[in-house]
Amino acid sequence: MKYTETLDHAPAAVELERLPDGTAWLRLHKDVVQGKTEAPEGEEGGPCWTATTAVAQLGTDRAAETVESITANLDDWWTYAEAWEEQPPMTLNQRMDAVETALADIVDIMTGGAEA
Repeated sequence: MKYTETLDHAPAAVELERLPDGTAWLRLHKDVVQGKTEAPEGEEGGPCWTATTAVAQLGTDRAAETVESITANLDDWWTYAEAWEEQPPMTLNQRMDAVETALADIVDIMTGGAEA
């Protein structure tokens, strides 16, 4: 997913934020330009940075990736992140199916029908 972002700091070209579940958020920045924030007339705005940002979530299968490995193939990773789209939320039917499956599994465990 690609968008233009305004930040209060100069961003790194590659940011990798590891999450407790083993996945990670990848943020790539390019075309970074320093500017000033808007301020009321007669006042001076503070510094800000505008960047083109591409974001993707990396699955647990990408746990070995590092800032260095991503930087080494930055163009490929930019293409990947730019094209990445967040998974749409589950529909009501999909959520109900997941709940029913989980409940059936719990019943099986409680009645001895499945091994824990």
